Amino acid sequence: MKKRSVSLVIAAVLACAFMLVAPAQAGTVIVTTDSGGGTVDVVGTAAGADITDFNSSVTEINGSAVNIRLSLDILHITDANGKITGAGNKIIGSLPGNGAVLSFVITSGVVFGSHFNMDGTITGVVPPGTVTSAGTTYDFSKLAPGGLISIAIDKTGTNFADILNHAGAKADGSGLGVQQSTAVPEPASMALLGIGMTGFLAFRRLFKRTSVA
Repeated sequence: MKKRSVSLVIAAVLACAFMLVAPAQAGTVIVTTDSGGGTVDVVGTAAGADITDFNSSVTEINGSAVNIRLSLDILHITDANGKITGAGNKIIGSLPGNGAVLSFVITSGVVFGSHFNMDGTITGVVPPGTVTSAGTTYDFSKLAPGGLISIAIDKTGTNFADILNHAGAKADGSGLGVQQSTAVPEPASMALLGIGMTGFLAFRRLFKRTSVA
């Protein structure tokens, strides 16, 4: 019985150590969020709306100010009975050689007056996925697959509900904001967390038995 108790204590200590290591594993993701601002042309068509970004840059990565060019390939959005979907590519940096192309799909959206907010999922990042700015290299490949992306556009005096699915409607010079993030912790981190919790519970059980005795 004594040997078993010692083994349980050792296992619990190791498991708790794993719990401390888990956040460091998740920290290997270099880029977690970025945001951009600029102007876009939004043109309504019979089948939806096309959005093209002309003047935008990444202004923040992990809390640090940066200045990296970004643009959207034509982002096509449709509204079918209130269900907003779409797809597009986001170019970060300059291509070729120092840039990343994020492919994504829009899964939901909300249109209210002069604002249009969309959420989607990043489906891929074209290798190498890294951008160097002012001597620092940022790794955008960590955002796919499954990373999240949010896009918001606004234009005072514009009703975006009148642009979606309406041919000829247009909103010039709309403001753009983009944010992206990793979706979930890496599987290794989740496994370590599970091991840590198991060890912690085992330690509590042993502590209770020792107290009762």
